[in-house]
Amino acid sequence: MNSKIRNRILLSAAVLFTACSPALYIPSMEDASRTGISTEILQTGRTLYTNHCGSCHNLHLPEKYTQKHWVEQMPEMQRRAKISDSDAKLITNFLLARSKPE
Repeated sequence: MNSKIRNRILLSAAVLFTACSPALYIPSMEDASRTGISTEILQTGRTLYTNHCGSCHNLHLPEKYTQKHWVEQMPEMQRRAKISDSDAKLITNFLLARSKPE
């Protein structure tokens, strides 16, 4: 693949990723207060979610699904993406902070 084509593909991927990112919530003090999890930990989960999950498929907004959905889906996605237990916990915390209640 020549460098011109490769650069176009990389640029397209960057634009797509950037265009989708703003819709994904940024953890706030309110989220931290409600969940009892610091904004730093929630932000780490957000970063891991975008890096791990966004590398295989479009990111899903946490608020579009229930807490039960995320808890049920994470083990399979963790296995597929080879995510460590500690990173999976951080991602799950991020997703649950804004997901629909049961």
